[in-house]
Amino acid sequence: MKSFFAAAAIALPLVFSGAVATTAPAEAHTNIRIILGVPYYGYQAGPDYRFRNGYGWYRNGRVVNRGNRISCVQAGRIIQNKGYRNIAAKDCQGSTYVFRATRNGNRVQLIVNSRTGAVWRG
Repeated sequence: MKSFFAAAAIALPLVFSGAVATTAPAEAHTNIRIILGVPYYGYQAGPDYRFRNGYGWYRNGRVVNRGNRISCVQAGRIIQNKGYRNIAAKDCQGSTYVFRATRNGNRVQLIVNSRTGAVWRG
């Protein structure tokens, strides 16, 4: 308790004498853009992305299925249309489906988003 009073006794005269520097609040300039709908990127995120002047890169025509999921058979057709063959479903439960397939003689594992139909290698 004594040290608190000693610190207050030293600090009080410094504050009133102007010896302690005070800083003015910094002025912040922010630019916030809210874009509803298709997300835009500052870079080309994939080969199917298009550029729109003033907005950036976006995926054209991507439809998001928010209600029902696509079936496992539909997901297999999406993979087949991307050039994969010998497609076999491993798991068709949940938000992603897992498949095994071959392309150019290489065996790969593919994951399909059950709502959007997006495909990536796993």
